[in-house]
Amino acid sequence: MPDRDRRARRRRQLPRDPADRPREPRRDRARRAAQRRDRAARAVDGRHLHRRARHRPAQDRLPRRGSRRRRGRPDAPDQAGARSRRDHEPRQDLPRLTPVAAVPATPAPRAAGWLARLALRFEAREGATRLTHNRHEGPLRLIKALPLPDGRVQAVIVHPPGGLVGGDRLELDVELGPDARVLCTTPGAQKWYRSPAEAAVARTRVSVGPGGAIEWLPQPAIVYDRARVEQSIDFVLAPDARMIGWECLVLGRAAMGERFATGALRQRLSLSVEGGARWAEHTAADAGDRLFTSPLGWGGRTVSCTVWAAAPADALDDDLRDAWRTLLEEACASAEGRAARLEAGSSRPTPGLLGARLLADDSQVVMRVAQSLWARGRPAVLGAASAPPRIWAT
Repeated sequence: MPDRDRRARRRRQLPRDPADRPREPRRDRARRAAQRRDRAARAVDGRHLHRRARHRPAQDRLPRRGSRRRRGRPDAPDQAGARSRRDHEPRQDLPRLTPVAAVPATPAPRAAGWLARLALRFEAREGATRLTHNRHEGPLRLIKALPLPDGRVQAVIVHPPGGLVGGDRLELDVELGPDARVLCTTPGAQKWYRSPAEAAVARTRVSVGPGGAIEWLPQPAIVYDRARVEQSIDFVLAPDARMIGWECLVLGRAAMGERFATGALRQRLSLSVEGGARWAEHTAADAGDRLFTSPLGWGGRTVSCTVWAAAPADALDDDLRDAWRTLLEEACASAEGRAARLEAGSSRPTPGLLGARLLADDSQVVMRVAQSLWARGRPAVLGAASAPPRIWAT
């Protein structure tokens, strides 16, 4: 009784407002939380069901462990005991089951690869570019469409899995309406993982309407050993559309000591204006092909990058071509370029197209040179100074 009175007085002394009550110690709160979790677990796994058995008739109960019925002294009628024993005896009329070891093992069917699609459309409205269509299927989506002060839109495209394996298929379709201006980039490198038999496929198509401008600045794509790659990238431009960007490919993982020794690479890059091809290249080679070791090909290097600049013929004059050529010569002659075995060159195959090719053993060196080419060519192609995407700083 004294303890009960003491507890009652203690309760009366507590404030009425629950927010003003002193909190119990942390260890007590943790103990109570653990008790609640245990009760919830017992309720889920069915260990509380023995309590309900008390309300059942005696003949419907199963014998509990250690009960008199199990020790041969049934405390229920003989009929109930016989019924319990009959329920637990094996049925003789059931078909005999085949042992598991006797069943021949069959290989499980291979799960189909992921199909991911993303379709984007941008249009110019009221002096600024707007995202008007965004439809995705599977793990490929647009995470950011950042408007910029000059009316452009910075589109950040992400593939959450981070890479492709055999059977996967990515389809990306980007469409720019008249006078739309978009910068497309990615937050990280695209990876092509090893595939035992089936190839991973990626299709990209970018179309730019009259007066539009696209900047295509993705991070490098890394091809793992034993990967099977099928990639195609198509740019379709209107006669007065503009484009500048790059596509970079890395074979193997040099930092991990891994070479692209086994696998296959199928890559197609094309740029066309008004239905006519301005730039087209097709690579179809296995890992051991001489293309990767010959001086006429990769020359034993592991990184290749192609940079384009497409615009009306009067925008790409000789000054820009000479500036790109000088920049590449200085990069190859630098200490960093010599350490990475950088080899590069540029050309103007048609009046409205300027291209450059870079080969090296270090992807970071190649990306720095590609960014320098983009920064030098952007004022001539787009009429605006270079502004690196904000996602590169994160």
